[in-house]
Amino acid sequence: MTTVTKKLPRQWVGLALASSLFLLALLLPLPLTAPQRRLVAVLVLTFTLWVTEALPLPVTALLGVTLCVLLGIVPAEQAFASFGNPILFLFLGAFMLAEAIRVHGLDRRWAEWLLARPTFSRSPFRLLTGFGVATWAMSAWMSNTATTATIYPLAWQAFQELRPRLSNASAFGTALMLTCAYASSIGGILTPVGTPPNLIGLGFLQKLAGVSIGFVQWMLIAMPIGLAMLVAHLLWARWLFGVRGGQPLTIAPERLKMPLTVGERNTAFAFGLTVALWMLTGLLALLLGADAPFVKAWERHCPEAIPAMLGAMLLFLLPDHRQERQTITWKEAVRIDWGILLLFGGGMALGDAMFRTGLAERIGAAIHQLPFADSLWGLTAWSVAIAVLLTELVSNVAATNMLVPMVIAAAKEANLSPVAPVLGATLGCTLAFALPIGTGPNAIVYASGLVPFRQMLRMGVLLDITSIVVIWLLLRLLCPLLGLA
Repeated sequence: MTTVTKKLPRQWVGLALASSLFLLALLLPLPLTAPQRRLVAVLVLTFTLWVTEALPLPVTALLGVTLCVLLGIVPAEQAFASFGNPILFLFLGAFMLAEAIRVHGLDRRWAEWLLARPTFSRSPFRLLTGFGVATWAMSAWMSNTATTATIYPLAWQAFQELRPRLSNASAFGTALMLTCAYASSIGGILTPVGTPPNLIGLGFLQKLAGVSIGFVQWMLIAMPIGLAMLVAHLLWARWLFGVRGGQPLTIAPERLKMPLTVGERNTAFAFGLTVALWMLTGLLALLLGADAPFVKAWERHCPEAIPAMLGAMLLFLLPDHRQERQTITWKEAVRIDWGILLLFGGGMALGDAMFRTGLAERIGAAIHQLPFADSLWGLTAWSVAIAVLLTELVSNVAATNMLVPMVIAAAKEANLSPVAPVLGATLGCTLAFALPIGTGPNAIVYASGLVPFRQMLRMGVLLDITSIVVIWLLLRLLCPLLGLA
C-alpha cells in the first residue's frame, strides 16, 4: 500500500505535466505546418511521459501512435504499418530463444564453466575479469537485465567466500557488483540481438535511410568497441578500487557436475542453428560479394528475422522426453517482454511520422547548426555524446526512438552518410553507467547494498566519458575500412 501511495503523486504529476505541455505545444504559433505542429505536441507529450514514467513505456508509445491518427497527422494504415516490420519478428524469435536458455539453465552452466577456468581463479582481479568476460559474452545474446540477474547470485557467492581473505573486501564487492552491471550493458552491443536499441537503430537506418547492415557487419564494428569498453572498465575498476592480487578462489561449479539435460541440448541446437544462419548471410556476402545473385537471393528469402523465427519454432517442435514436454511451452514463451515489441513498433511509427510530415528535416537543419555538425565525424561526435547523456535520463529504448530519426535527418540535411552517426547514437544509447535508474543492471546491483551511490556515480561518469571517446575513435577507424562511411 505504501509503494502505491508513493507512486501515485509522481504518476499524476507526470500526467499533468505531459498534458499541459501537450496543450501548450498545440497552441504555440510555431513556424511549422499544421501537421508538423500537431506532431511536435505529440512528441512533447510522449517524451515527457517517457522521462517521468507516468505511464508504462509501451503504453506511451501506443498513445503517441493513436494520437497521430486522431489528430490527422498520418493515416492509420501508415501509423500502424511499423508493427509489421520484420525486425519486430527478429525481436520475437530472439526473445523466445533467450527465454528457453533461461528456463533450462544453459546460461548459468555457461557462466559456471567459464568462471571455473583456472585462468580466472588465481587472484581477485582475475576473478573480476572472469565475471566481466562471462557477463559480457552472455549479454550478447540475452537481455542485459536477465544476464545480470543470472550472474548476480554467482558474484554474491564469490564475494562471500573471498571476503575473509581481503583487507579491502568492501571495495572488491563494489567493483564486482559494478562489473556485473557494466559488463552486461557493454556486452549488449556486441550483436544486433543483444539489446533492443541495436535493432531499433538498424530498423530506422533501413526504413528511413535505405541502408541495410547485416549481422556480421554489425559484429565487425561492435566487437572491437565492446572489447575496448570491457578492458577500460576493468582498468578503471583496478585503479579506483585497488583490486589486484591475493589468494586464489575457486568457484564451485554446481551445475557442471550434472550432465546436459535434453532440454539444454535442444535449446543449444536451436540457438546454434539460428546463430549459424545469421552468420552465414554475412559470410556469403564476404566470400561471394554483396552484389552476387546468390547472395541477393539468399538475403531475399532468408532475412535475419527468418532464422530467429525458425529457431523459436524449433523450441516447440523438439521434444523433451524425460520431462514429457516440448523444449519450451507456450506458457513459458509468453513470459517474454511483449512491451518491448509494442515500444519498438510505436517508436518506429513516430519516427516515420517525423519524416512523412517533414518535421525531421526541420529538426535536422537545427542540429546541422551545431558546431562541427556539418562534417561526418563532427555529427557522429554529437550523436554519441547526446545519446550517452540522454540514456542516463530515459530508458535506452526510448532514447533510441527519439534520437535516431533526428540524427538521420541531420545527416540528410548535411548530405552526409547517416551510417556512422546512427551507429554512434545507437551504441551510445545502451551505455548508461552513472545512475541506478539508468538501466536494469544498474538497479539490480545497486539493490545489493554493496554499491554506494557516490561510487556508482564516480565510476559511471568515467565510463560515460570513456564510451564517448572509444565509440567515436573506433567508428572513425572501422567504418571507412568496412565501406560504411
